[in-house]
Amino acid sequence: MTSLAEAESKFAHVVQSAGGQIFGIEKAASVGRQEEKLTIGTPDGFVKMDVVLNQPNIDAVLRETTAGVVKHTCELRTAPPPALRAASLVPSIRQKK
Repeated sequence: MTSLAEAESKFAHVVQSAGGQIFGIEKAASVGRQEEKLTIGTPDGFVKMDVVLNQPNIDAVLRETTAGVVKHTCELRTAPPPALRAASLVPSIRQKK
């Protein structure tokens, strides 16, 4: 099993270059075999997800997954709630006068 220190030395540069952070590694059973999963997410830990390490092109997978998580989290944090977006489309009473 890969230790957290080994995973960080192998993959931290890829994850961090995409704007994310590594939070841990775990070994999990999957269809009759053991798989190692790396937990990555936003630097503040707001969103985390696991990525199976035994994939071809794991660096590209980690880079794309991390970038996607960071991008969508940023969009969630900056997007106005749906109720506010709808209200901004309807002219207010003050604007009509």
